[in-house]
Formats: sequence, C-alpha cells, structure tokens
Amino acid sequence: MKRLMTTSLCLLMMSACGYRLKTAVALDPAFDQTYIEHAISAPLYRPLALAMANQGVNLVEQASAATAKIIIVKDDMSKQIQSIGTNNRVQEYRLDYAVTFAVHFLDEIKIPERTLTLSRDFAFDIGQITGTQSEEQVLRQQMHEDMAQMIIRSIANQAANQPRD
Repeated sequence: MKRLMTTSLCLLMMSACGYRLKTAVALDPAFDQTYIEHAISAPLYRPLALAMANQGVNLVEQASAATAKIIIVKDDMSKQIQSIGTNNRVQEYRLDYAVTFAVHFLDEIKIPERTLTLSRDFAFDIGQITGTQSEEQVLRQQMHEDMAQMIIRSIANQAANQPRD
C-alpha cells in the first residue's frame, strides 16, 4: 500500500512539474523525401540522419529524388585553451562547434544560410591523459548529436515563423 502511494505521489509530481517526453517536431511535408548534402564520413552526418529518420523523414541517396535538401555549408569544431594553472600547464579546454546550413525545397531556398553554435568545457589532467582523451571524444560525439537536434528544431521553428502564402 505504501509503495502504491509513493508511486502515485511521484507520478502526480512529475505531471505537475510539466515534464513531458520529447516528441517529434512538426516538419513541412516537403521533408518527406530529404537529401542531406554533407560528406557521409563527416561526424555530423550519422546523428543528423538518425534524428531526421526519428522525425519520420525518408532520407534519399540522390539529390534529384529529393523534395527537400539540407545543405551543410560549414561544419567546424575547434579546441581552445580555457584556463592555465599556476604551473603553466593547461587545466581546461573548450570545444567550440559551429555549423552553417541552409534548406532548399526543390530549387527554392526555403531557409537561407543559418549558423548554430555549441560550446563545452572540459578539464585536462596530464596525469590522466587517457581518461581526458576519452572524455573529449564523448563530448565531441554528444555535441554532434546535440547539433543534429538543434538543426531539426531550428528548421521547425523557422518554418513555423514564416508567413503562409
């Protein structure tokens, strides 16, 4: 009985706080046949393709068969020193990630070039170089996944804010 009340209380609190699972965003029907113009070997391609597929978008392999094209103009990740310790050794790095993209429907520019950016800081310890390198790789992968979601949400928001014909 106590367990049931605890579970009920937790469910009530979760519903009261506004918690909702992420759902698919509303994309224009023209995205039904989408081509991603970016190198397949690029780290952003797979997360973006998976995120688009999760939105119900059918990805095509040929640009000529697409009704919509997502064109990745620039995909740049850089690493800068964030802080240096008293012993003149790097203590923290920052990863900056910038992606510029555009969206075309057939031959019409639907969304002009737009740049999205992400930044993440991570600590560096020369004594734990292997762990630090692994952490950096995980951060890079997470940033690519986050950027894919940002691109989709940006496309959905841009479409929602454009005036109807």
